[in-house]
Amino acid sequence: MKALRNAVLTLLALSSVWAGCGSSGSGSAGGAAVAGSTASGAGVGGTSASGGTNAGGGPSFAGSTANCSAVGASCQFGGDCCSGLCDPSAGCVSVPGMCGGPGAPCVGATDCCSVSCVSGQCTGSACVADNAACASDAECCGGSCKSGVCAPLNTACKTAGNPCAASGDCCSGLCGADQLCSQGGSFCIQPGDACTRDGDCCAANCVIAAGSAVGTCAQPPKGPSYCTGVDGTLCGSCNDCCSRLCAPGPAGINICQPASGCHVTGDLCLKDTDCCGGDATSGLPGAGNGQCQLDPSGKIGICTNPVNGGSNACNPEGNVCHYLADNNYMCSSSAARSDCCGPLTPKSQMCLLDGLGVPRCLGVGSCQAAGATCASAADCCDKLPCVPDATGALHCLVPPDGGLACVPTGGSCTINADCCPGGLCNRPRGSNVGSCASSTPPPPGTGGTGGYGGNGGTSGTSGTAGAPGGCALYGQICSVDGDCCNGVPCTGGDCVYSIVK
Repeated sequence: MKALRNAVLTLLALSSVWAGCGSSGSGSAGGAAVAGSTASGAGVGGTSASGGTNAGGGPSFAGSTANCSAVGASCQFGGDCCSGLCDPSAGCVSVPGMCGGPGAPCVGATDCCSVSCVSGQCTGSACVADNAACASDAECCGGSCKSGVCAPLNTACKTAGNPCAASGDCCSGLCGADQLCSQGGSFCIQPGDACTRDGDCCAANCVIAAGSAVGTCAQPPKGPSYCTGVDGTLCGSCNDCCSRLCAPGPAGINICQPASGCHVTGDLCLKDTDCCGGDATSGLPGAGNGQCQLDPSGKIGICTNPVNGGSNACNPEGNVCHYLADNNYMCSSSAARSDCCGPLTPKSQMCLLDGLGVPRCLGVGSCQAAGATCASAADCCDKLPCVPDATGALHCLVPPDGGLACVPTGGSCTINADCCPGGLCNRPRGSNVGSCASSTPPPPGTGGTGGYGGNGGTSGTSGTAGAPGGCALYGQICSVDGDCCNGVPCTGGDCVYSIVK
């Protein structure tokens, strides 16, 4: 069982952030993989157009260097964007690790595979490494040329674009096949690594020195949380993570995985209602027992249980809880408190695994019907997603008559699993209110594509399109195994492994 669990962990979160489907077209072997091109979608750790496999997350071109659009530009399909991700309401969305090639439009250095953006275009050569000779700020990986030498952003680890010998050299934890530090190991940029915007950082805080265009991601806020790892950060075990679920990210590196619905204690937030128990009017067990404690920057906060009479209040509905190891839990045990709010005794009866394998407080008793208030998808009947309404309050999805129990492009979501196959949930870091964005390519044409982080072909014939709207990410709905990304089985109508209950 342990061997099986390890194999599952290796595959579990490969589709949690970025995935496409369909077979690759034929093409010549060559440089970085191209994701979100025309006929076939991008594949996380997938097979390249030339038949090669993922070589460790090297720079991945997410669109045509001549035709793709920069972050923030209007779009219809994921393939319209240099990042490969389109949110119709917000435009092209930044995706760390997915980048523009030479000549691609850019807003900041980390939008480019070269980690160098000059006059709104990605340069054709890699950024100049730390402590190497330079002539201008923009050509340096750290964005600063001082006295003719590129100044390092971080001396404890190497930031994006710098040469590396092993993944441990890099702030991101990922040394690409090109022996350069890559940011593609997670769906957000790690603390200490190079950044150009707050929203790209796992901690939602990019600290940029006055006069510079590139900074470093800050550490997550601290507080009474019983955990240190917010969503997307590197982890070694489940108890490193606030969600208590540590599993491989896009490049196979273990990262803290997000939980659906409300944000659990210790994870990021922008306001009280982002947190489990933060909506005092929800009527759920523990309503009012959650709050968002902002850090000194005022940019972001973490969810906490307010102190009540000198001790922590009971764990509200949806919060993480203490769960002992069994054949269903992906980890050894959860170190969270077992004090769930609700009527059952012992309290451990109210701590159950949700559909993704996160141990959560479920004190509502019977499941909640479509339209009813919820804290997470675990509360809802018929495996309905728990999604925000127009006010931000969470309710079990009311699917359209005869429609699928998933959120279409443009609809509200909290995580990728809420979205219909091929959609990814784009939400501000810390918020539990997002919208399903499109990672699908334009209608079929020519040019097969390579896998995410693989050694892709530079040209090719048309590939085979995948399931309508793109293949299903982990937790999304499916009909047959072939609907799911990365070989995940279709289990009971969802792309999940059967040992996760």
